[in-house]
Amino acid sequence: MASSVIVARTKPDGLEYLLRAAPVAWTDAFDSAQHFQTVRDATRAALRLPSRFRAFALPVNGEV
Repeated sequence: MASSVIVARTKPDGLEYLLRAAPVAWTDAFDSAQHFQTVRDATRAALRLPSRFRAFALPVNGEV
């Protein structure tokens, strides 16, 4: 079971994650990503982003 959920998007060389404490900013650093408690909350945040971002909710363990 996932302990948290992040919002991510693909890029040519991997993933980038929605940065915490910023309206729409992305980071390659998983540790700086904004964590959500449920998939529903993360999906809602991803769907509220402008369509050009095409982000998705990604459940993660605390071990990543």
